[in-house]
Amino acid sequence: MAGRLQRGVVAFLVAGGMASMPGSEASGAPGPAPEFSLTVSPARLAVDLEGADVLRSFQVVNRGRSPVDLVVDRASFTVGGSGEMAFERDAPHSAVDWLRVTPADFRLAPGAERRVTLRIDPPPRPEYGEYRVALLFVAPSGVGGGGIGVDRVIGVPIRLTVPGPIDTSVSVGALTTTPGGFTTGGPVDFTATVDNVGTVHRDFFGPQSLRVGVNGHDVPFPGFALPRGAARSVTARWTNPPFMCVCRATVSVSGSGGTSRRSVTLVVFPLHLLGVLIAVVAALYGLAGLPRRRRVRALGAAGGPRGRDAPARVGRDDAGRRGGGRDDLARVVDEV
Repeated sequence: MAGRLQRGVVAFLVAGGMASMPGSEASGAPGPAPEFSLTVSPARLAVDLEGADVLRSFQVVNRGRSPVDLVVDRASFTVGGSGEMAFERDAPHSAVDWLRVTPADFRLAPGAERRVTLRIDPPPRPEYGEYRVALLFVAPSGVGGGGIGVDRVIGVPIRLTVPGPIDTSVSVGALTTTPGGFTTGGPVDFTATVDNVGTVHRDFFGPQSLRVGVNGHDVPFPGFALPRGAARSVTARWTNPPFMCVCRATVSVSGSGGTSRRSVTLVVFPLHLLGVLIAVVAALYGLAGLPRRRRVRALGAAGGPRGRDAPARVGRDDAGRRGGGRDDLARVVDEV
């Protein structure tokens, strides 16, 4: 089956344990069942292993109009930075060899259901901590045009924990802000990279969610799961930062190895409003100086030219005699 997965194009569907092909129900109105519709429950499984030969079961139901041939297989997988699952043959912490499935292949008529039994048999004295594997319910579709096979698959992730001394350590690798470390206003996005360096699964939901502390506020990240050995990049949005601040943002996570912490400085300053303020001040200054400039121009126009070329005139009478009375003095004062 592993070779088949590598050679073909696989539609890997993990949607509450349900896979279906679009039908007449897309319009929202009731209609006939789609051609292919398959459900598997439970959609995911977590088991604490207390010993060997642990039994679990799954219920498989064909809700489509056509019979379905199914093959049940196992696959190792990793979890990417956004939480997506990716098949890897040699994925770390895999329990692919611990599972036995009965029946391994069967046919389901329309409307029929079948119980599939899972036997979990770990090796003697396994290392403490978490292991994972995906159980695949595959509906082979044969080989299509061009020699490419397209299989319809429901993948059920299974998490197995071997009890004992565990390590819950988590490392915060980086903390960044968008846009950068400077902004003229909100909103501001904080992105943290979190790496599970312990031996068990960690959940960050609800009261246990990861948060960034900034300016006296706790801004929560969306809930996420962090399997052993996985790293996630998560983003939280601060929608109402203050008008101005030099804020210190911090993300911290505690575990067996202590607390991992990362901080970043964010400057919020409204540069656009500062430009408006400068323009207003300049305009007011110009308006305040306008009356003075008008007064100076008015005095210059009324007094005529001054300076060496226009010395103060001493009054003389029509006969050319030098005047020395009060009228002459008043005339001199006026002209000066």
